[in-house]
Amino acid sequence: MKPTTLDGYDKSYTLDCERLLVTLIRGLGPWKESIVLVGGLTPRYLVKAKPPAVPEHAGTQDVDVVVDLQILADVDAYHTLEDNLKKLGFERGTNSKNQKVSWRWEVRTEHNVLLRLELLADHPDMKGGKVEALPTEGSISALNVPHSSMVFDHFQTVEITAESLGGNGMLTETVKYADLVAFTTLKALAYTQRWERKDAHDLVYCLDHYDPQNSVPHEFQEALKGKHGDVVRQALSLLRHHFCDDQKTEGYLKDGPVAVAKFELDENDPETAEPRMLRQREASFTVTSLLERVGD
Repeated sequence: MKPTTLDGYDKSYTLDCERLLVTLIRGLGPWKESIVLVGGLTPRYLVKAKPPAVPEHAGTQDVDVVVDLQILADVDAYHTLEDNLKKLGFERGTNSKNQKVSWRWEVRTEHNVLLRLELLADHPDMKGGKVEALPTEGSISALNVPHSSMVFDHFQTVEITAESLGGNGMLTETVKYADLVAFTTLKALAYTQRWERKDAHDLVYCLDHYDPQNSVPHEFQEALKGKHGDVVRQALSLLRHHFCDDQKTEGYLKDGPVAVAKFELDENDPETAEPRMLRQREASFTVTSLLERVGD
């Protein structure tokens, strides 16, 4: 179960997740271009500034990647992925019902840290907008996440050097990761579906610290004109619903800002009551300011 507060995360876990990512990419050979990083490791690369210039991001205990469906359909690619996971000692993880699933894989590092890899995909034939496992005949599948394939059009790249899992030396790989538009869109959808505080923190953290040159509104404006414009517009509407003022409620009192504040500051400490209220106002302002400047 994921921690629900900032102090439940450890920087060393994030570094081990980076090792997992680089090792996975190295092992995929010619199919490495068919994987894009999303999820909680992404802010590490989206936000270029580092502490103390910006606050520390929570980090993550998971590596979430969107895989091109061709990897699961191509026999060679499928077996390459399967073989590499087995070589690294991965075993199938479990879902919330403690049932083994084929889209979540887990391994323990030499530090006894449990790392989790989740494979996501966007299957055009699975309608209804549900997040559900893809049917598969093999041991590896992916979790169908509607609209996640937008990352193949909305991504950036970063060169990462990290120690490989399994003690096979240092590796340097170029990794694709979701750009701010895709990350924000998918996080907004995820927050609405599962209502996790960490999603709200990730989202607001990146909007707060992404770009000192302030190109954020332009990136969203351009995306709204593109092939994924409808889902980007949907995500902006969800952000408005969860973070911004309306006729009934002031934005800082809504669930989005409250989730950010309760994740980052101990809600059980009476001394954090005022800082939490301030953080709620800041989170609401961040999202409101984005929407006003995007102008959609």
